[in-house]
This record gives sequence, structure tokens and C-alpha cells, in this order.
Amino acid sequence: MKVYRSITVSNLLVPACFAALASMLMGSMAQAAINCVPPPSLSKPISFTNVCPGDRGGPHALNARGRDVYIQLPKNRVCKRSITVTNARNVRITGGHIVYNDSKQAVINVGITRGTTFIDGMLIDVNKKSADAIRVYRHKGRLVVQNTLIKGVSGTVKGVHGDITHAQGGGPLQELIFQNVTGFTGYQGLFTPYRPASGHGTHKLRLERVNVGYDRSIPKSSGARKPLMLLYLGSVSSPGNRTPDRGTSMNNVYVDVSYWKFPYQKSVYAEPRPGSGGCATFDGRQKISGRVCSGKPGGGDFVPAGTVGRSYNRSRFCR
Repeated sequence: MKVYRSITVSNLLVPACFAALASMLMGSMAQAAINCVPPPSLSKPISFTNVCPGDRGGPHALNARGRDVYIQLPKNRVCKRSITVTNARNVRITGGHIVYNDSKQAVINVGITRGTTFIDGMLIDVNKKSADAIRVYRHKGRLVVQNTLIKGVSGTVKGVHGDITHAQGGGPLQELIFQNVTGFTGYQGLFTPYRPASGHGTHKLRLERVNVGYDRSIPKSSGARKPLMLLYLGSVSSPGNRTPDRGTSMNNVYVDVSYWKFPYQKSVYAEPRPGSGGCATFDGRQKISGRVCSGKPGGGDFVPAGTVGRSYNRSRFCR
């Protein structure tokens, strides 16, 4: 950066204008719509519109018996209970705001399926409870989490290890996709190591415009009392917790460790190598392309709170 030792009004304004323009461009790029993975096609789905899972007849515990499922949460109120869907073909859960107040171990559970589970436009506040925000199990299909903000995830050392998203055993997923996702956790972040013996994790992982960090609303004295992994992807050096065997791609991925103040690469497993510009890359053996960067995107969170949940408009994020 050039330093001006003596300045006038004119040469002060020019750099200031450029700086303002650059800031505006960075912000617009961070929030610009992208080519998103489309929702799955649904055939004669079991539908819930403007219904919370805790409402009478709501999708609190649904056995779909092989049918497709469509859930659109209300735009005029906040939901509090968990959603569980089993034995479905394709599932779409869209929009809505959940401030979790339930006893289940995950806010959204989807299991026993080979189809596509598509979650978009949600604001999921786990409300500092020991629970996963999103959990799948016995899922051998595809999970897409898109245009979603997750916060308030917590956990306990001897109990539930809360995650932003957890791909449990009985799979693995064929593919897990995060597009336009912001997440804040007081425990763990994305937890998807591939475990061939148990079917845990995913064969393939795609992260695009994802920023995760530690939730400042959750005291450091709670949970594990130390920072855990924001991105636990596995490693080729760990036979029981491998990286996805069909590869991982990263595009505009950020980890923010400022709450705990430690080297950002330590919040990712497999640990990447720090390079220039505050970003790190992975050993080729890990089959992870792209890079992960420190801090937040230049234009702020990819998913600001006011853009999803009850006010969700998909066109803001996807073209």
C-alpha cells in the first residue's frame, strides 16, 4: 500500500473512493446469486405447508413409506420442535425459522433413504442445546444443504456431541453438498469423516460459499471447554476416519477462529498447509481440491440472518 506523507483534499478522496468501491464490490460478490444445485423433483409428495413440526398433524415424526416429502415451514411464526423423516424417497424442507426447544438429539433428522434430501432457506437456531442441527443416518443418497444459517449448536463431552451437520452410520451418503451456508457452533462444525466399516460420512463432498465459526453466544466454559473442529473431513492417515474417497471440492470456504484465537488451520482435519493470503491448501493425497481461508468472507457472512428463515427468497442466492 502506498503511504501519502503529505496529502491534500483531492489525493485523499481518490484513495478513499477506490476503497469504498472495492468494499462495495466485495460485498456484492459475497452476496451475488450463483448457479445452485436444483431441488429434487417430487412426485405426489406428502406435503406440509405453513405448518410447524409441533403443530397437530405436523412433520414431527413422519414415516413416509417410500413417498416423497415436501415441508414448507411458516413465514409468520417461529417453530420450536424437531423434524424427523424416515423411509422417504426425496425430501425437501424449505424456509422457516426454528428456535429449538425439544429433547431430540437433532433439530432435523432424515434417515433410511436412498433419495435426495434437500434443505434450503432455513434459519436453524439450536438454542445452545446439546444437539445436531442436521443429522442423517442410514442415508445412502444425497444431502444438499443450501442457503441456510445455523447457529447455537452445543454439546457435552459425555453426551451429545453437537454438530452443524453430521452424516451418521448406515450410509455412506453418495454426496454431501453445502452451498451458501453459514454456521456457528459451540461444539463441532461439519462432521463427515468417511468410515467404510460403518457407512459413516460421505463418498463425495462439495463445499461452495461456506463460512463457519465458533458461536460467541456460547460461553467457553461450556461444552468441551476448548475449540473443536469446524471442518472434520477425515484424513488418509487415519484408517478409521478417512477423507471422502471420491474427493472433496472447496470454493470460497472460510473458518473463523477469532473467538478462541488459535491458528486457523488447526480447526480443520485433515490439517491444511497455510499459504499466502490467509488461505491454506491440502496435501494431494487427501483428494481435497481448493483451499480454506481464515476469517470471514470479505462481504460478510454468506447467509446473513435477515435473508433466510421466514423472509427466504431463493432468487437472492440462486440464479
